Amino acid sequence: MSVTTKQPQVSQPRGLRRLWKSPTSRARWFWLAISALFYVALLAWYYYALRTQDDPEPFADPLRLFGIIAYVLVLGTASYSLRRRFVRGLPGKVQNWLWMHTWLGVITILIAVLHENYVRITHDYCRNLSCLTETYWATSALFALIFLVVSGVFGRLLDVWQTRVIAREASSNGIGIERSIEEHLRTLKYTVGRYSAGKSDEFKRACAEALESQGRTIYPDSDLAPHERADWQRVQPTLLEHAKLERSLFRQKRARRVIQSWRTLHILLASLALVIISYHSIMELLTNVLHVIRIAE
Repeated sequence: MSVTTKQPQVSQPRGLRRLWKSPTSRARWFWLAISALFYVALLAWYYYALRTQDDPEPFADPLRLFGIIAYVLVLGTASYSLRRRFVRGLPGKVQNWLWMHTWLGVITILIAVLHENYVRITHDYCRNLSCLTETYWATSALFALIFLVVSGVFGRLLDVWQTRVIAREASSNGIGIERSIEEHLRTLKYTVGRYSAGKSDEFKRACAEALESQGRTIYPDSDLAPHERADWQRVQPTLLEHAKLERSLFRQKRARRVIQSWRTLHILLASLALVIISYHSIMELLTNVLHVIRIAE
């Protein structure tokens, strides 16, 4: 005698109801405005220096000051990781800190280019690898900063893309995110197990293969005993729902792995870039600003 369970009927709304929505933040506009105004002010100062100085160099004011500002901004953007992972008691939402991290990172590149007077960007290009180590790795620091910010923007877009994949799956599968799906899958497996109780080995094998193959392998009725075919038809909706949720769970986990892998890679790249930028900045401060280290003539 077969054991059947009545599945709860869930009324489906018209269209896809969005179950997840990214919280909005006014901080993105605040930090964009602050960054834009700050950069415009420095840009005006830069063009003023071009008019008043014959041949401004990175170690002359105000270009030297631009380098100091750029390094301070680099440390400021790095504070986002500090807020997110280590000092969570700092004021403000993490999302607000993220927008600060993003917009300050963008203008840091532009300010660093002003500091170098567009060297290696519009003129005096690197012709060999020796240029990377000149002036305390100045060119390496500039390229590391550009690579870091550009890769961070790319990672941000990738994060938004994969987050939308998770949100779309959570909205369309009728259950939600990973934890809810996993709980519902256990319920469906229990239901299939109750259907399989007391059945032949062929019936149990058909159910097991259908569960493992995410619904791609479905035994035809002819492979089962006649008295089991009715129960096989009853268990089909449960197997199909299990297959659909398995595929949704796989896509959500894959998106989450992509996000986590990229964040780990970005942290490693950021650490390496920060070391190079810090070396150049600290050596410039010690030699040309504080004169702690004397350059041998």
